[in-house]
Amino acid sequence: MGYLDELKKQSEVIRSEQERQESQESQQSAVARELQPALKAIHEYLREAIEVLNMVQPEVPVGYDIKGVGPLNNLRQENYTLSVDNWENINQLAVRFECQQPKADVRVVNVKGRNEFVAQREYLWRNNFQFKEKFTMDGGSLYVEPKVIVRLEFSPDIKQRKIRLEIRNLLEVGTTTRWIDAKDVSRDKLDEITGLILRKSRDLDALSTGQMTDEMRMRIKEGLRKEQEMRRRHEVQLAAQRAAEEQAKTEDKLVSRLRKNIGTLVKRK
Repeated sequence: MGYLDELKKQSEVIRSEQERQESQESQQSAVARELQPALKAIHEYLREAIEVLNMVQPEVPVGYDIKGVGPLNNLRQENYTLSVDNWENINQLAVRFECQQPKADVRVVNVKGRNEFVAQREYLWRNNFQFKEKFTMDGGSLYVEPKVIVRLEFSPDIKQRKIRLEIRNLLEVGTTTRWIDAKDVSRDKLDEITGLILRKSRDLDALSTGQMTDEMRMRIKEGLRKEQEMRRRHEVQLAAQRAAEEQAKTEDKLVSRLRKNIGTLVKRK
């Protein structure tokens, strides 16, 4: 085979590989486009849900058992946020919130053994805990904030042709993954996510199988309605209390001014 024939053969191999890659990229782009409407529907629902959660601030009983640290109970769930990388073409959509003990002291974890210390530090870092560290000759100490950061991240999974949901520190410390069919994304399906956030449900598989019952959905909606009503009543009571305090201050000022004027008149006489 001549030199030119050898070059032509190599050229055909390169061209074939380029065509294969272009075909694969085209298929991936098509799948990504198919998933975008569902991702945008999830974004719109979560945007509304986060707004309501931050307004109502429902009381959600939360507790965790953290390896090497021990139990964290009576945590307050708050500070709900929603982030998206690019609304026009969503590749990452995430809900984040915190579970913490207000005004609680840091947990001091003393670890013996250098390897054991590194393993405990890695565990805390991997699960997004906030901590400071102090090395010693035979281990060290970790000063852990009594706070658990929860994150739910949605992204298009081209290979699975589904929406990938990565869940961190929701029902327990650690990360788990579920996949949602784009055709199954509906108001009821998204209510299941709210149910998990509110700890009304612990069934992660319901996200994939759609097995949340109508009764559970009704409990979630009724719980939110009651929390919102309680919040509204509390705000009304606070407003009335503030108005009464302002009225009392005004009356005190008038009485003080009247007494001052009477004292001035008496001195003149």
